[in-house]
Amino acid sequence: MPDVSTSCRSPVSTAKKRKPTHLVRKEEKRALKDEILELQAQVAVLKTKGMPTGAAIAADPLLRQSTAKWKVLTNTIKNQQLGVAAAQSLAMECTRTQYSHPLHSRIRLKTNWGERRATLMAIREDKLTTAYDYVMARSHFAADSQNSNEQYETDEGDICFVGNTVVKFPGVQSLEQVFEALCFYLTNMEISISERLGHITVREDYDMVEGSAYNARIVSSDSNGISTESNTVVFMQLIQEHDRRYAGESCVVVASDCVDEDERYPYRPSEYIRKDISGAIVMTADSGASDGGDEMVVTMRRTGFLKLHRSEFPVPPLAQQELEAGIADWGTVMIKAMREILYARS
Repeated sequence: MPDVSTSCRSPVSTAKKRKPTHLVRKEEKRALKDEILELQAQVAVLKTKGMPTGAAIAADPLLRQSTAKWKVLTNTIKNQQLGVAAAQSLAMECTRTQYSHPLHSRIRLKTNWGERRATLMAIREDKLTTAYDYVMARSHFAADSQNSNEQYETDEGDICFVGNTVVKFPGVQSLEQVFEALCFYLTNMEISISERLGHITVREDYDMVEGSAYNARIVSSDSNGISTESNTVVFMQLIQEHDRRYAGESCVVVASDCVDEDERYPYRPSEYIRKDISGAIVMTADSGASDGGDEMVVTMRRTGFLKLHRSEFPVPPLAQQELEAGIADWGTVMIKAMREILYARS
C-alpha cells in the first residue's frame, strides 16, 4: 500500500512557487538601471573619443564622478598604508631600544665543571619551552615564504641583527634525519665556518652534557684579521607526540643563548670583539598526505638575535663594515651544511 502522506505532499513540494509581482518589478527596474548606465558609458566614450584625458574627464559628468570616487578610495588606501608603515617604524624602534630579547636570559658559569653543568641543566627546560613559544608566536600570522631581517645600531654603539627564516627540506626520510644533520653541524661548526667563509675558526672549549646541552667558546678571525669571540650554550631535543608543552606534535626544538659571565673563560675585549648569539629553531614534519602527495617535507622555523658589541680597540672602517655585513653568515653556513649532509646520502 502506498504511503498516503508522501503522495499527498508530492504535488505541493514539486509545484513551482510564483514570485511576487513587486519582486519581479524590482528586478526589472534594477536591470533597466544597469542598461542605462551602460548606454551612458558608451555615449560618454563616443563623445570623448580622441580628447586628452583631462578634457575627457571634464566633459563627462560620469567620468568626473568616477574619478572623484577613485581619488577618495586611493587616498584612503594610501593613508592606511602610511599608518601601517608608522606602526612598523614604532615596532622597530621598540626593538632597538628594548633592554633585552625574549630569547636571552642572564647566564653565569662558575669555574667548577660540576657547577657549570648543573647550571645548564637547571635552565634547559625553560630555554626549550621559551624557544618553542617564541618561534610559534613569531610565525603565527606569517606565511612560510615570508622571511624578515632587521639590523640596527644601539645607542651604545652595538650592532644588532634580528632574523626570522623558514627553510624547507623536501624529500627527506624523517624528522630524525634532519635533526641528526643539525646535530652534526653544531658539533663541527668551526670546520664548516672555516671552509665556507675562509675565516680561521677555533672551538677553544667544548662541554657536552648528556647529549642534550653543550657550552662552547668559539673564536673566529676574518680576512681582515679582525677576531670575534662567542661563548654560547645550546639546548636541543627531539619532542615526541602528545607532549602538551609543544602542542602535542612531534618536533625538534633548539635553543641557544650567550653566556654573560664565565669565570673559567672570561671575555677578552682588548683582543676580540664579542659576538652574542640568542636563537631558536623549531622543526616539524609533513608527510604530504594533506595535498595528495607522499613526500616527506621538514620545515625549519628559525629566529635569532645577534649582537656585535662595540669594539674596545681601533677597527678600520672597511673591516668594520664587512664585519657588520657578515653578522648572520653563520646561519647561512648552517643551512648549506645541513643540505649537503641530507642530500648527499640520497
